[in-house]
Amino acid sequence: MSAPNSRSTSDIIITITTLIFAITSMVTVYISLSAWNNERESVRPYLTFYNSPEVYLENNYLNFSFAFYNVGFHPAASFHSQTLIVDYCLDDQPLHNDQFTLVNYIPQKTSTDLMIKIDLEPTKIDYDNINPHFIIINLKYTDPILEKNHEQIIFLRWEGITNKNLQPIFHCSKEEKNLILDYIKKF
Repeated sequence: MSAPNSRSTSDIIITITTLIFAITSMVTVYISLSAWNNERESVRPYLTFYNSPEVYLENNYLNFSFAFYNVGFHPAASFHSQTLIVDYCLDDQPLHNDQFTLVNYIPQKTSTDLMIKIDLEPTKIDYDNINPHFIIINLKYTDPILEKNHEQIIFLRWEGITNKNLQPIFHCSKEEKNLILDYIKKF
């Protein structure tokens, strides 16, 4: 084999080897970044229900109580919630539309309460029989360590009151969630 052919073959082998190392390095960087992002997501604040939501009547007021628990490793800061309660038929104005902001941090393994108090007297609703309602809770908060904003939207269905018996609260189905989203677009 002549010297120029030997040199050309050697250059091709070196180029292919360099290309393989470059691709391997890019894959390694991608995997490292993915693992790093997954690690960041695993330590973020995340709010879940501490106990089952409660509903009760007291002096013409319909009360909903939600306790949110931070199961993440980082605290939740700048907690802001917006709640919307609307009749199951989705054909009228909301029964309740309100916002709440908490300035304190919600540390890891700590809960915070969200209370909704609705005066039923001006609504002229029959206290003994209240139609089922959807409850939409939009939670927004910040991870103060990573300085990243997070949002959770919770779609619930309260079965109302039947013959003076308070009914439980459940999570909505996917179909109900889609109906609610269509309603909100109109609202």
